[in-house]
Amino acid sequence: MYTIKFIEGEKIYLRPYAESDLDLVQCGKNDPLVRETLFLAFPQTLEQVRAEMNSWSTTRETVLFTICSREKDKPVGQTAFVRIDLVSRAAVFYLALYDSGEWSRGYGGEATRMMIDYGFNILNLNRIQLHVSCENEHAVSAYKKAGYSIEGTLRQAMYHHDRYVDFYVMGILREEYYRRG
Repeated sequence: MYTIKFIEGEKIYLRPYAESDLDLVQCGKNDPLVRETLFLAFPQTLEQVRAEMNSWSTTRETVLFTICSREKDKPVGQTAFVRIDLVSRAAVFYLALYDSGEWSRGYGGEATRMMIDYGFNILNLNRIQLHVSCENEHAVSAYKKAGYSIEGTLRQAMYHHDRYVDFYVMGILREEYYRRG
């Protein structure tokens, strides 16, 4: 079977979402380690995941990719632009590595950089933003390294483990991306 490699990187490639990714997504969204990073409080059934993925993959407001390891040629997560606003040329960045056994290999950082490039050079976006827990220092550091800046704090934005958690709003503008070279 031929694999579509929509965007190729050094360690990973991004391909369109496929129905065969459902098991990875459902298992990931129910994995305790992954759930912690995504702040998922409820179990995710296969039907719920299928409906969410079908919704994401059929709207013009979302561009959804499956992240695949080049070395193992297998899917490890997803990345997307959601809430794409074609008038304001803005989108919200999403990243989830569902296979926790593949964490700390640089896949998230590379996917982030690939999506920034795709967003500014192909989709002609002017702004990309994301939300991340202030406590997720590893992710905050990786996003800063990719060029994102902290723009503000959403105080007590999520209830998690008997307490409220703050989130950063991080963003990168087209001019900042090109200035970085």
